[in-house]
Amino acid sequence: MIDFAPVPTAGDLAQGIHDYLAPWHGNADTDYSTHCIYTSRNPPDTIARYQDLVAAGFPSVKIFTTDIRPPEGRQTSLTPIAKIDTGRLEDLLRQIARHGGVLAVHGEDDKLVMYNYLLAQQRGQWDWYNVHLIHSKLVEALAFEHVVRLAARTGAGTYFVHVTAKEGLDAIAEAHSRGLPVYGEVLTLALSFTADRYREPDGMKYHTYPSLKGEEDQQYLWDGLLRGDLSFTATDSSFTTMLDKLAGHNVVDVRGGNIGIEIRMGVTYTEAVVRRGMSLEDYVAVTSTNAAKLLGLYPRKGAIAVGSNAEMTIIDPTVKKTLSMGA
Repeated sequence: MIDFAPVPTAGDLAQGIHDYLAPWHGNADTDYSTHCIYTSRNPPDTIARYQDLVAAGFPSVKIFTTDIRPPEGRQTSLTPIAKIDTGRLEDLLRQIARHGGVLAVHGEDDKLVMYNYLLAQQRGQWDWYNVHLIHSKLVEALAFEHVVRLAARTGAGTYFVHVTAKEGLDAIAEAHSRGLPVYGEVLTLALSFTADRYREPDGMKYHTYPSLKGEEDQQYLWDGLLRGDLSFTATDSSFTTMLDKLAGHNVVDVRGGNIGIEIRMGVTYTEAVVRRGMSLEDYVAVTSTNAAKLLGLYPRKGAIAVGSNAEMTIIDPTVKKTLSMGA
């Protein structure tokens, strides 16, 4: 389990991260860590001291290129989301490259997102089922291309979280073709559903940020996972409840977050191995090994070997069951 914690704007950076993680102590049945979030609130001094976080065992940084929702929609947010500006991002990427860390990117173009919100009512896009028109394919494409250009100049290891669109995946694949250390992650949610589901009476339950896209994008994500341009599958915001999900009814107050932890391994096995012919070796890679390697957890995690953690998932492919809240 990897949380994400805001980097303090002053003082002992590592201690600030440890303080943020205090509620986990003694309450977790899993091993846990955190990505460290840098935002535009962080002064340059805290970026220059990124190596302190690496030394404390926190080499991965998460950034947002958007505030995701307009100010009136951020009041109910339970997570420390705030965007980072280009100047700080370029500086941070150089520090990450210098000290062997990795950058995780929630990539959406903030100016376009906020303009889409501004005109949502005028365009007749205010109901929640239009959220994919706010957090659109173009929004993802612009942000991914921008960050890839910065990553290419600095050489920093970078991965894009929850890729949803063909355009975003194309930016990652193009970076791959140039030998850049740029990777992509996809949520089980985006592999399983499309934006058409938003039209259901309780369709807001399918949403997380970035939004789901169309059927073409879903198929493209599967192709990207099978050919290796997407490196692993993941889940998002494990604390989100069904009550949270059903509370929002417009594009501003609709809630993100999708649990997915319990079903990720089984759904990926059925859809990738059984239905699409993925090898068992590649299945292990996209559900475990690749993430462990990218985040510096390998071989303690992601391997069955002497000295590795004795954590295994056993799958019985003959089991068939209907997923439900009570299952």
